[in-house]
Amino acid sequence: MPLSPNTLGQMYALTVLTPIAPGAEPALRSFLEGLPQDESPLSRLPRTHFGRWVIMARFVTGRSQRKDEELGGPYLIFSSTFDGDLDSYLTELTTELGDEAEHIWGACIGAPQPARGPALKEYLLHNQIDTGLFFCPYPDATVRRVRDSLRARDRAIAFAVRAQTMDPTERQRAFLEEF
Repeated sequence: MPLSPNTLGQMYALTVLTPIAPGAEPALRSFLEGLPQDESPLSRLPRTHFGRWVIMARFVTGRSQRKDEELGGPYLIFSSTFDGDLDSYLTELTTELGDEAEHIWGACIGAPQPARGPALKEYLLHNQIDTGLFFCPYPDATVRRVRDSLRARDRAIAFAVRAQTMDPTERQRAFLEEF
């Protein structure tokens, strides 16, 4: 069985490209820009390492592009890197995002109405494209492991700051108590 370009270690990179309905782009853009910066709806999906929505109105061509390409309208790109398998992640995404999913993919051509649940999952699978290039510094580190490591780092930094004024005996005792 060939390797998927969407997997690396235990991680999966999902890319979905959906056409935005005529006239729906301004409201969708406004909704996406209004999402909380500090608490993304994707944070409710505990396996998500990274996720974003981007509206692509046109291709930007450069020297390597052989010819200009027109999209025929704006597209929504959703990309997410997460722990585990695609099927269960999409089930979580289309259930947990509920209202947000309706606002986001409900603005896209061909999306089910309402845009949630199993029908939205099928729509996203239909519009999935393979990830062209997928890099990850820690392909076997789950979101939980990353967060645990960050907490351990924060504890070590806090201890190092506190320990600067301690004598060696006190520092050793405090270290053993802390860790």
